[in-house]
Amino acid sequence: MTKFIFVLVVFLLFVWRIKKGFSNGIMKEIVNILSAAVSLVCVALVLLAISSLVAKALSTLVVCVFGLILLGIIFKICGLIFRPILSISNVSVIGGLNKILGAVLGAGEACALAYLLYRLLDYMNIYVL
Repeated sequence: MTKFIFVLVVFLLFVWRIKKGFSNGIMKEIVNILSAAVSLVCVALVLLAISSLVAKALSTLVVCVFGLILLGIIFKICGLIFRPILSISNVSVIGGLNKILGAVLGAGEACALAYLLYRLLDYMNIYVL
């Protein structure tokens, strides 16, 4: 029964990510992935800054604040780069290719998420395969 549920979840994950990737296009999907990665790094830096503040380790706190500022600048520069590229994707010939490649990237995301789900279940000693 566990195998069936796992396969069903992975199948639904693939359908969801491929559909979402097709509707967004590859450029918007890349922007979403970068945004998620930057968000995770920001949360990690904030948590590290808070723990270093509690431990009164000011050198670590300064590095975290500097990292957050640098990450914000880099993210802003990436936004300036991707804004014109996203507007080009509205051209009909490029738009079709953009949607197909978005679906392919969505399938890749689904593979990565399915692998992470499998690893998590394996770590928790829930055997699915």
